[in-house]
Amino acid sequence: MNKLFIITILLCWVTNPSLLSQSISTATLEIKFTGIRNSNGQITIGINNAPEGWPREPQMNDLWKKENIEAGVFTAKIEDLNYGTYAISVLDDENCNLEIDMFMGIPKEGWGFSMNPPFKLSAPKFNECSFLLDKPYKQITIDLRYVGKGR
Repeated sequence: MNKLFIITILLCWVTNPSLLSQSISTATLEIKFTGIRNSNGQITIGINNAPEGWPREPQMNDLWKKENIEAGVFTAKIEDLNYGTYAISVLDDENCNLEIDMFMGIPKEGWGFSMNPPFKLSAPKFNECSFLLDKPYKQITIDLRYVGKGR
């Protein structure tokens, strides 16, 4: 009886080792960016999973060339993100210099944040932009904002 039990456990472990090991759950995050004014440049994001460094020093970065934009909407996916709390800052980097270009303190390029907090003269707080990633797949929408010409 004991041998049969041990053989069964070993067979289960060999065919599915995750049954006996703890693994960190990961997810795919799909981000729908809306309000994009043109197809120049790239979409650049900063991802923070804690308030420290938000939003100027992200723990992760990503960027995508603006392709397949339809009616001002661009969609991108980030795979293998660990479950947890995140906040995302976005730059519509129209000239691909990885900086938000300013004129007299006013952004010349588009920007946005996860959870689309109301506009203020300073960056929103981490908790205003954070969301929970706790399922294998999640979709969020980030509305880009522009000041001045074109918007």
